[in-house]
Order: sequence, then C-alpha cells, then structure tokens
Amino acid sequence: MELKIIDVDVAEYQEVLQLRQQVLRLPLGMNLFDEDLSEDRDQYIIVAMKENILIGCLMIKILDKRIVKFRQMAVHADFQSKGIGSMIMFYAENFCRLNEYEKAELHARKSAVDFYSKLDYVIEGDEFEEVGIPHFKMSKYLRS
Repeated sequence: MELKIIDVDVAEYQEVLQLRQQVLRLPLGMNLFDEDLSEDRDQYIIVAMKENILIGCLMIKILDKRIVKFRQMAVHADFQSKGIGSMIMFYAENFCRLNEYEKAELHARKSAVDFYSKLDYVIEGDEFEEVGIPHFKMSKYLRS
C-alpha cells in the first residue's frame, strides 16, 4: 500500500470524490456533488493506494499555524476493519508534526468515536448534529 499527498489537479482526486460519495454521503441519502467543494483546493489530501486503486482518503484543513482539522476520512467498504484507517491517521499525524502543527481536531461520527479514541483522540464538548447524524468534536495534541 502507498500513502501520499495529492492535490485537486491530479486524476486521483476524482477517485477521492467518488469514494467520499460512496462511503460518506450515499448512505445518508446525500450527494457530495451538491456541496461546495471549492475548499478542497486549499487542503492537503491524503490517499491510500493499493495496486493503483484508491482505497482510502483523508482531507487536512489548516485552521491556523498550530491547528489542523481532519475531514472526510473514507475507506472503501472492501478494506474497512483492516487497519487502513489507522495507517492513514498515523501518516496524517506524522505529516502534521513534520510541518509543526501542534493539534489535530475532527468531527467524528458517533459510530466512529471508538476508532478515534483508540488513536488517543479525546471528546471535546457535547454531541451535535452534522449532515443529519450525531457527531462529537475530538482532538489530539501532536506534540508532547
């Protein structure tokens, strides 16, 4: 498996959009392509590739010079529960550390809180609704 950072001008970006649609929006009866995707251009896009096939992705939005927000984590259904998501997160955290970011935040779907908790993310605040389902804000300090 290969992990790398891409931008919106490469062919893999269209695959990222399709994966986000399949994993994150279709199950909610939503369409990613109805959303404003212009911010994607200003974010780091991490992809996991296996034999030149996109199997996972994560968006990193820069909030300020210390804090990033991880968004739109998606792993292809055939590869879920195989450690791919954890590998993507470790790659993203290391990338952020190398670029001197101190904290990562994310909005975790309630069903994914255990996944992020195992990676040492902690809940900040109360449950809230986003895209029609319950979420929690979670964060992790990347520097000790």
